[in-house]
Amino acid sequence: MDIDFFLSSLSKLPLFDKWAWGAVSVAVLAAAGLILFIERRHFAARDKGGSWLSLRLLSLFVLLPVTAGVIVIPSMAISGPEALAYFYLALLILGPLVWFAGHSLCGRLLRPAFSKGESRFMAASGLLILFLPFAAATVAQGPIFLASRGLTESAFQAAPAAALPHATGPVQRFNLPTVGLIYTQSLIAPPGLELERIDRKVGEIWADTATSSRDILCRDQQNVHLMWSAREPTPVLRLYWRLNGQRVQADFSPVTVADSAEPREFTITFRPDGIDPPVPIPRSRASIAYFVGPDRLYFNSLNPLQPGETFANDCIMPGYKRVDSEKEGPPQAVALMFFQSANAPYLRAEIKRPAEPQSNRQP
Repeated sequence: MDIDFFLSSLSKLPLFDKWAWGAVSVAVLAAAGLILFIERRHFAARDKGGSWLSLRLLSLFVLLPVTAGVIVIPSMAISGPEALAYFYLALLILGPLVWFAGHSLCGRLLRPAFSKGESRFMAASGLLILFLPFAAATVAQGPIFLASRGLTESAFQAAPAAALPHATGPVQRFNLPTVGLIYTQSLIAPPGLELERIDRKVGEIWADTATSSRDILCRDQQNVHLMWSAREPTPVLRLYWRLNGQRVQADFSPVTVADSAEPREFTITFRPDGIDPPVPIPRSRASIAYFVGPDRLYFNSLNPLQPGETFANDCIMPGYKRVDSEKEGPPQAVALMFFQSANAPYLRAEIKRPAEPQSNRQP
């Protein structure tokens, strides 16, 4: 495990989570200490306190590394599915055999010696102590997550309302084949603004867009870009940011008005190494296609990030470039998907690169 990554992740936990997991850790240490204390009293009453301490030290510094080595080292040396098969075999059979046999052997060699039953008891209690942290984490994870989420949601919901600081661009209308009319709009943030969160209203529920599919919006730094079809519900958003050190919120929903003018065709400019859409596109809507054989296109979702990209800035902007463009070849098409409702099929539109002479195609 990367210790720097672990410490960085730990430092980013909310304060409640840190205290909660700290309490769980203290409880685990207290339980382990209680088990060891009761064990020592039990064996000290039988004049085996020194043997108990020796076996516990041998368990920690000899038997535990040997058992872990039997499980891990061969599974790392083996490749393929056999490695996983060996790992589970060693974890469930070989590891426990080595652990219990080692305790029996060491217990017999100590003076005063342990009986076979006492050695097995020590081995079992040692396993219990080893599994305590995992069991506690499994049991506590759900309640801590729910409690932390509840506190976080309460803090956001309690934020006072304020005027939306973004400059709202005009609602633009485009026509897409097989989809029909779509709308786009951009919210441009003023310098220095930092959005904390964007919620989207789905039915009567407000959902954090950072933890759900962002098909109707994307972010470019602190700017927010919307794209939705006439067959989809108009987005209803709630934006949170800091104003003079205090968290505030503002609701926003685009206003579409009837327009007798024909919508523009949604056209994309194709470059050898990428594309230039007319407006920012949420990456979860888009796939890009390139040739994988003569006249055979492969559509690759743009949801996976390229090197240097982040989900915090997840728009397909004008100037979008494919990192592996030399390997993939020039993009040949872009597919956009729109979701009408849970019970209706999604709509898919393809915008293709203008036809080129056959000799100019790259396989």
